[in-house]
Amino acid sequence: MRIKWDENQVREIMKADAILRHAGISDQQIGRQLDVAGVVLRRYQIRPNASVLVTSADDFFSGVTYSLAVPVGAEKAFDMNVELARAEDKAGINKNVAFDVVFEAVA
Repeated sequence: MRIKWDENQVREIMKADAILRHAGISDQQIGRQLDVAGVVLRRYQIRPNASVLVTSADDFFSGVTYSLAVPVGAEKAFDMNVELARAEDKAGINKNVAFDVVFEAVA
């Protein structure tokens, strides 16, 4: 199978993988946070458009954010993020600054 990959996307994915490994964040941890976000999304019956954002400032900060774009206004997205944070806390998820899942308004 010959798949054409966008070279910039491949570099971003590799950079994200390196950041997450360096921070000690496992696939299981990522999966747990995404599962909790999925519970919130199902409650609102919303299907997001997901993207992975890599933020890196040498010798200062490196992080990966799963941005879940949702077709709601900014206020509703904020409420969903608060709900997500509470659900993560209730699920016993120990947050790490190097990884986050957020809802982003696109309405």
